[in-house]
Amino acid sequence: MDYIMGMNLINSAELVIMAVIVYAITQALKQTKINNTYMPFIAMAVGIFVGLIIGLIFHEQELGKACLAGFLVGASTAGLFTGIKGVSGGYSTEWKPTKEQKNLDMKG
Repeated sequence: MDYIMGMNLINSAELVIMAVIVYAITQALKQTKINNTYMPFIAMAVGIFVGLIIGLIFHEQELGKACLAGFLVGASTAGLFTGIKGVSGGYSTEWKPTKEQKNLDMKG
């Protein structure tokens, strides 16, 4: 999120609010039957929408900057899913041989 602050798109309070809202909405959408393959794109679209709303609430002069910040927050949130899932043990770290490796072991 430092890169968003470095670009002077929005202030830190807006950024935190935006990140929490985008994360919450995207997590709620993950519980639906939407294919998770599309979640990064959905998160970016949600980020743009939330950025626009936050920009209007905080009376931003340039709504384009707020939308761009929302897009970047959405993109960051999409990557955050993978990171949290990996840290929380959502991915198996156990090595499992592929079918090809099993076939080679049987032939050898």
